[in-house]
Amino acid sequence: MRADEPHPLTRARTNSLVLRAAVAAIAATAAFAFAPAANASPPWQHAEDIRAALFAAQTDLLLGQGGTAAADVARAKGAIGDRLERGLRRSSPASLRELRADVDAAGRAAASGDEVGLAAARGRVIAALRAGAFAAAVDAAGRGDVAQARGWLLIREFRQATRFTRPGVDATDALAALEAGDATPQDAVVGIRKDLLDAYQARLLTYLQDATQADERGFEPAFAENAAIASGYWRILSPTLRQQRGAAAQRRADRLFAAAAAAAARGDSRAFARASDAALSEIDAFTAAPFTPEEQARRAQQLIRFLDLIPIEYDHGTDDGHVTIPFEIQEAIAFSEGARSAFNDLESELAERDPQAVAEFEAALEELDRHSRDANEGGEIVPLDDVEAAHDRASDTLDELFPDEWKESDTEADFDLIAISLDQMEAAINAGEREQAEQARLSAYAFFEFGPERFLNSLDPQLVAEVEGLVWYGARDKQGLAELIANDGSGRDIRDTRLTLDEALDESQAKTGEGASGVTVVTNAALIVFREGLEAILIIAAITASMVGVNRRLRRPILRGALLALPASAALFVVSVLLLDRLSQYGEKLEAIVGLVAIGVLLLVLNWFFHRVYWTEWIAGHRKRGKVLAGQAAGAAAVAGTTVAGLYVLGFTSVFREGFETVLFLQALQLEAGIGIVLAGVTLGLLLTAVVGAVTFALERRLPYKRMLIVTGVLISLVLVVLVGNTMRTLQGVGWVSITPLDAEFPLWMGTWLGVFPTWETIGAQIGAVSFVIGSYFLAEWVRKRSVRKDAAARADRDRPEPAGVSAGNGSGGNGDGRRAGAIDPAKPPRRIELEREREPARRE
Repeated sequence: MRADEPHPLTRARTNSLVLRAAVAAIAATAAFAFAPAANASPPWQHAEDIRAALFAAQTDLLLGQGGTAAADVARAKGAIGDRLERGLRRSSPASLRELRADVDAAGRAAASGDEVGLAAARGRVIAALRAGAFAAAVDAAGRGDVAQARGWLLIREFRQATRFTRPGVDATDALAALEAGDATPQDAVVGIRKDLLDAYQARLLTYLQDATQADERGFEPAFAENAAIASGYWRILSPTLRQQRGAAAQRRADRLFAAAAAAAARGDSRAFARASDAALSEIDAFTAAPFTPEEQARRAQQLIRFLDLIPIEYDHGTDDGHVTIPFEIQEAIAFSEGARSAFNDLESELAERDPQAVAEFEAALEELDRHSRDANEGGEIVPLDDVEAAHDRASDTLDELFPDEWKESDTEADFDLIAISLDQMEAAINAGEREQAEQARLSAYAFFEFGPERFLNSLDPQLVAEVEGLVWYGARDKQGLAELIANDGSGRDIRDTRLTLDEALDESQAKTGEGASGVTVVTNAALIVFREGLEAILIIAAITASMVGVNRRLRRPILRGALLALPASAALFVVSVLLLDRLSQYGEKLEAIVGLVAIGVLLLVLNWFFHRVYWTEWIAGHRKRGKVLAGQAAGAAAVAGTTVAGLYVLGFTSVFREGFETVLFLQALQLEAGIGIVLAGVTLGLLLTAVVGAVTFALERRLPYKRMLIVTGVLISLVLVVLVGNTMRTLQGVGWVSITPLDAEFPLWMGTWLGVFPTWETIGAQIGAVSFVIGSYFLAEWVRKRSVRKDAAARADRDRPEPAGVSAGNGSGGNGDGRRAGAIDPAKPPRRIELEREREPARRE
């Protein structure tokens, strides 16, 4: 390449600019050709023509075509148009004057080839157009002219949407309500002002940041333009500051923002930084469009939800100093950004309460964000304890900062986040981004699981199962979203399931939002206790059903352990009231751990019970009479003594697991109605459970022994299947076990009552548990029979018959049949040998 030849990237950039200039020239020609029609265009069209013409002028200057740039500015001046001018003169004469003056300034800059001056003028023009359109939209809405208001509203700018926020549409909704007769003109004005003030305050901060970045990169025109737009947006917000803080504060802020724009136009980086920092400090904690108390409470609940999810996602995504699931870390970052956005909306209110606490929260949130980003970018992966410590500091600070009304549970905030995440899922599917769609689906599920589900479980567990089914493996005759995304389902199918899910979520929102009467709370609390109590009775009855006769004493440690679980559950309920937030955060994890302990104890103790009592002792008992029963009783007592601790644990964990789940469900009702009404329902539920338990154990004693053993075996198998299925589902819920949907549809009642869910993990665990019990029985029987055979063979060799001539009465200890006492006939089957060995002590007595 020759030294005087431009770099290829420079040529490409130049060619692109030439093309854009040509397009702009064609547009200018068309605009001049149809000038009369343009004057009849709506205001938003005039505004767009002005912006486009000034952009073309900037492009011309960049290409060194000053003459064309001046013509473009002249076109921008002509595009102001009669309708735009009339509307601005009526609603905001100051904006019209600024618009004309700034367009003239743009013309002078274009004529002199001043790129920076032209960029600054274009920024001021854009701000003047939007300020005037704001005033005109409010004026038209106040007159009840919906069509005019909508036309001016199209010139607006939107607040930049994040992953967990939508673009503001309150102004559009306000006009729709006005048109439908559901709102007054004054209501519409309030909605428009609130929406636009919020958008322009957020965008002002964004333009200041963009100006700083442009300055750092040496882009002088962009530096001047962004600073000019920020200063112009401030003039929209300035009157509100005067209302809130007085004229002196307004004058100081106006002067600082004007100084920042002037410094950027001069290219003075230091002066801009000083002025912009001072301006932001002046308006610190200022909110142009204050939230309503209801909106503040909802945003506060979203902040709490985002904050609580950060350590959970970090835990799911890391293990022993390594990132195991990058997606989970990205989710932690997204929730951190969501928490920052929500906190920014509440900061002005909180800063008035306690500025020092606000600073402490920001520091803790910054630490949480740093930990997640370091892990995501290959930096240090701190232990989970460090992340939880930062979370606890932030959470404790919020607890001190938030007024009581903000702390009240509000599921509306969660449903908003669920809808936003599902929207993102559909958008990702339509864009062909399956991985992003799955992330959005999991976010929606997380918001449901850690929010509405806890309260809904105490009201309508069937509806919870339907929502979860639609999110995962299917329900209501629709495929689940997880299955559709994993199997490349079409956008139409996903949309179909989404609509059904929306219906279920609407039902959920209605149930959780309508509130509950005292009678409803008492009824629900009683049903929760009764439902979980029935499960506990089923477990204990199944375990103790065959412990009769000499084995009845084995019931005692099991029943005592079960009784101990009742005060333990009551104590847990008291703790849950005192430490509600903590238990809400870790409740399902603790429930999963208790479930695992219950399964382990159930498998070990019941295997011992089946082998030593259910089979061996029962079968042997049918062949023993008289004093043999006394000997067996002594043996059973000895066995019970060696396993009493295990039986205590079995009884305790079997009931405490149900008690733990009951406490988690009752938490939501306690938040809704208070502890007094909930305790009334708990008392009623316990009375009903006690009645059913008494009837169950009374009938159990009257059952025929053999039939009872058969029923017991079936019940124990059922208990094991339900316990394993529900525990695995809890493990999946806390993220400790993956969820892989089965390509099958199970009725939802199977999950509610039998713990059978259509996932590979739950079904596999249930099959594995049953296989373990059956397999261990056959293995134990095989080992026992082999031991008997070996023992019989060894004794046969040792106790062969005496040589001929030795009589039964020769004092040799014979038994009259040519064999010594205790000798085993090798011709007999092993089972008969074993039974005779058991009768031997009775013979000796």
